[in-house]
Amino acid sequence: MNFGLVEDGFYRSAQPSELCFSFLEKLNLKSIIWVGAEEPSDIFLSFIESQGIKLYNLAPQTKTDHLPPLPPPPEPLIIQALTLLLRPSTFPTLLCCNMGRHRTGTVVGCYRKLQRWALSSILEEYRRYAGMKVRVLNEQFIELFDTDLVSITAEQMTK
Repeated sequence: MNFGLVEDGFYRSAQPSELCFSFLEKLNLKSIIWVGAEEPSDIFLSFIESQGIKLYNLAPQTKTDHLPPLPPPPEPLIIQALTLLLRPSTFPTLLCCNMGRHRTGTVVGCYRKLQRWALSSILEEYRRYAGMKVRVLNEQFIELFDTDLVSITAEQMTK
């Protein structure tokens, strides 16, 4: 499941399977932020609906085929996900994509930049979840991401 706690009330994972649903119920999630390149599975969507969880589906509406190396997620998706993650009303929340590695890891890496983490710590966390499938372009995206593109309100700063 590639599950992890980012901070209190903010979790990350791969797309959960049916075996994980009872665990997710215990988290009392208010929202799930889907950043996968494809749509979530029907069984996962059914679980979300049955639990009354708000789904923010940020999957791209157009399918594009890329040859390796695969590009990082589009910048507007990252900004939209970060904006949601800065809203206290979305917590507790789960951020996920198909495998919980690259797209989720890139969003979390940019979130850590907003928290002013050292780049070495951000990349170490990204690599821990990506395993042997680290994508240098995603690491470069995190390094060059301009945090000024994300506006933070006073309400969000007190989270």
